[in-house]
Parts: sequence; structure tokens; C-alpha cells
Amino acid sequence: MTRSQRIAHDLLLPAVLLLATASHADIPASIDLAPNELAYLTADPSAHAGVSGQGAVALIQQSGENMTGRIAQSGSELEAYIIQSGYANGASIEQIGQGNAALISQNGFDNDAHIEQTGSDNRAAIAQQGSSNRALIEQTGSGHSSNVSQSGRGLTVVVRQYR
Repeated sequence: MTRSQRIAHDLLLPAVLLLATASHADIPASIDLAPNELAYLTADPSAHAGVSGQGAVALIQQSGENMTGRIAQSGSELEAYIIQSGYANGASIEQIGQGNAALISQNGFDNDAHIEQTGSDNRAAIAQQGSSNRALIEQTGSGHSSNVSQSGRGLTVVVRQYR
């Protein structure tokens, strides 16, 4: 398995498993999320990926309405993925350095997630299922790893690691 495949496997597998087992029970009844509204992928102007450096990868995939996604990377061998479905979710990833990887996966309503990494060989993943959840991961230094998984309503998590 190549380094990129290993990173993608390590970050994507937990998020996919969380979303595969979750339901839409936490989405407020006042929001109409009919399947036909969620079936398209959007190139929404609120999705922005800025990448500078060598060997960097950035992906934003959105399904639903009123999503915001932003990726900013500077350095080498950086990977960032934002995968959103539902309504009014917001996510941002900022990475500076070498060999960092980040994933945000959101399904539901009004979730907000941010990852900021500076340094080298850091890993961060946030998976949110439900509504009105908030998560922040800040990592500065080398070799940090954080995984946040939220399923429910109104949950807040802040992770800060410095070395």
C-alpha cells in the first residue's frame, strides 16, 4: 500500500463507517431533505480549495444545500478531504508543512468543523452525524494524531495539541 493509500485508508475508513451506521433521526423535522434534493453533487461557490506546494491533494464533495467548504494548504505531501451531505454544514481545513493529512465528513444539519495543522506528519479526522455539532482540531508540531466522532445534537469538542 502506498503512503497516499495508507493515509486515505486511515482517515476515510472511520468516517465512512460512522456515516454508514448513522440515521437521519437528528435532522429537525422542519427541514425538508427529500432524497432528490440530496442526490446531486454541487460545485457550490462556497466550496474553495487553495493548494500550493508539491504533491498536495485537496477534495471537497458536497451533496445538499447551503454548504460551505474551504481547504487551504501550503507545503508538500499534504492531503485534505471534505465530504458533506445534508443542509447548512460548514467545514474548513488549513494545513502548513509536510506530510499532513486531514478529513472532515459531515452528514446532517448545521454542523461546523475546523482542522488547523502546522508542522509535519500530523493526522486529523472529524466525523459528524446529526445536527448543531461543533468540532475543532488544532495541531502544531510533528506526529500528532486526532480523531473526533460526533453523533447526536449540540455536541462540542475542542482538541489542541502542541509539541
